[in-house]
Amino acid sequence: MFGHLDKYLAVFFTGLAVTYLLTPLMRKWAIRLGAVDQPNERRPHRQPTPRGGGVAVVLGVHAACLTALAFPWPRLAGELDIHWWAQFALASLVLLVVGVVDDLRGLRPLVKLSGQALAALLVWLSGTRFDTFLGYELPPALDCLLVVLWIVAIINAFNLIDGLDGLATGLALISAAGLGGMFLLGHLPGNVLVLMGLMGACLGFLRYNLHPASIFLGDTGSMFLGFTLGAVSLRTFSKSTFLLSMGIPLLVLGVPLFDEVLAVWRRSVRMWLTSGQSGARKHRGIMEPDLEHLHHRLLKAGLSIRRVTIVLVMLNAVLVMFGLLITVFQSHAAGIFLIAFLAVVYVVMRHLAVIELRDTGQVILSGLHRPTHATFKSLSYPVWDMLCMAGAVALAMWAFEEPKPGFWRAWFFDLPIWVTPTFSLLAASRVYVTSWNRARLLDVLMLLGTLVVGLVLSLSIALLIDPSGASKWFVRALVVGGLSHPAIIGVRLFYRLTEEIVHCLRNRSQPSSAGRVILYGAGGRCQLFLKERGFNNSSSFDARAIIGLIDDEPSLHGQWAYGYKVLGGLKDLPNLVARNRISGVIITAGLKPESHAAVQALALHLGFNLSEWRFESRQLVLSAPEPSPALKPLGARVSDPAGPPLRIPARPAVPESAGL
Repeated sequence: MFGHLDKYLAVFFTGLAVTYLLTPLMRKWAIRLGAVDQPNERRPHRQPTPRGGGVAVVLGVHAACLTALAFPWPRLAGELDIHWWAQFALASLVLLVVGVVDDLRGLRPLVKLSGQALAALLVWLSGTRFDTFLGYELPPALDCLLVVLWIVAIINAFNLIDGLDGLATGLALISAAGLGGMFLLGHLPGNVLVLMGLMGACLGFLRYNLHPASIFLGDTGSMFLGFTLGAVSLRTFSKSTFLLSMGIPLLVLGVPLFDEVLAVWRRSVRMWLTSGQSGARKHRGIMEPDLEHLHHRLLKAGLSIRRVTIVLVMLNAVLVMFGLLITVFQSHAAGIFLIAFLAVVYVVMRHLAVIELRDTGQVILSGLHRPTHATFKSLSYPVWDMLCMAGAVALAMWAFEEPKPGFWRAWFFDLPIWVTPTFSLLAASRVYVTSWNRARLLDVLMLLGTLVVGLVLSLSIALLIDPSGASKWFVRALVVGGLSHPAIIGVRLFYRLTEEIVHCLRNRSQPSSAGRVILYGAGGRCQLFLKERGFNNSSSFDARAIIGLIDDEPSLHGQWAYGYKVLGGLKDLPNLVARNRISGVIITAGLKPESHAAVQALALHLGFNLSEWRFESRQLVLSAPEPSPALKPLGARVSDPAGPPLRIPARPAVPESAGL
């Protein structure tokens, strides 16, 4: 690369200069044509801003490509030659038309998606291929489908994340630098030239797009950035190593792709949730915009627009660094990629995918509620138990015993010994008449005990039949118990575990703007309050965020109860209110009179809201409308000690002569 530094600099500065000079002209034309973004909840800018900057970026990139490919520079190794650029220019022209029309008048999502697919198809026709997948040659039709899906996915990833000043442009700049580094490490310096032009165009546009932006990319620019990176990234694929071929582009384009995956996941789940609700909006699909993208969440967390952009761009730079490390240390690429993957998964589960996990849990819970037919319910658990035990016996015989020619015959004759005792005990107990959505710990222990007793009976029968095969029977018993018992118990507890996870995630995702509260009391009433609040959504305090608990029992301080930390006692409440910006306290315990008076005095002194959640048994007063005058003579007077007398009309007598 450094031997041809003049060529790289010429390409880079061509893209920068053309974009820098054309962007003010595009801004004027966009204002004249009415391509202006008005401020709204999805766009945090404060004044109307034109969105025609993408045209300047497109022209800057192609001018840089012409500088690299049309002038008589010494040819560098690489596949992105003048023929590739001609096909790429034709495809990007299709996308340019789609983007400009969308920016001026708006297009339906399916029409825009069709234009993106057509541009991606032209890239495939130009000779860009996957060729192989996991070492296998791909049929042309499947190869074409994968190329189109890949490019369309990258296009929409940048289109979706283009919601803040400088965000999409900054991410594209970092991703282009990462792909360029991989081309250099792969000894393809000629392919870097296109990326140098893209980097120059992005840098020239950032002059006008940084917060507060005076012009936006629009769909024209964001789609073109994704299209260019998607098409060029196909050239980084290694034809021999699946990890390198897919892992590196996924890391380099990590933040936009991750945001797109979350968006599709979230909208698909919500489409399912709203499909069965009365009064819910019809046809809510994955193309409908929302306010849950990564940048929206960081803005809600209190970060400024500039800081959100910096955080996401730096995160993408870290992923690019991992991609370069994989390219350099190919022999250890699997380990590095696994570490990066685990780190990303942890961040996702801990911070970023709370909303998606919560909504997915609600879908699972609603889906588990759907099979309401009594016959289906009565048969599902016995069939599952039988399959688990039979499958575990077959696996134990196949993996740990000498294979015999008549394997399935031997399995069929051994099956009654290892299934019948356990299944009979399950049928004789109350296991199949228990509602496991409302089971107690005692029910789980009874199920576990029944399974263990049944397995011991099966082992005893096998030892009586063939004492010489004791070691074989013990191994089989361990395998059958270790495989079938967790599956049998797990399917019954799956709903409850999912319910607990959804409850936890729902509490974590409560908006802090609705209030931050502390619960006073970590006993049984607190548990009932949390269940009522989280599972049934019927509490009036659902909109508040629970910060933690306090309790008068000193041994609980610093411990965790029901998923929340016990932050201290009543004496610690003033410091907790000041440090955590607490707006209210909810009493979830039967307090002593002195404690009740003390917390009321603190509420008056510190100015936080105080409420109490209670449950009690009340005697209902029965009443009924007065019977008609015609029935009064026939009425029977019943006294109710808890309320006024209740008149129950007597049934008129039927004449003996009345016929049927």
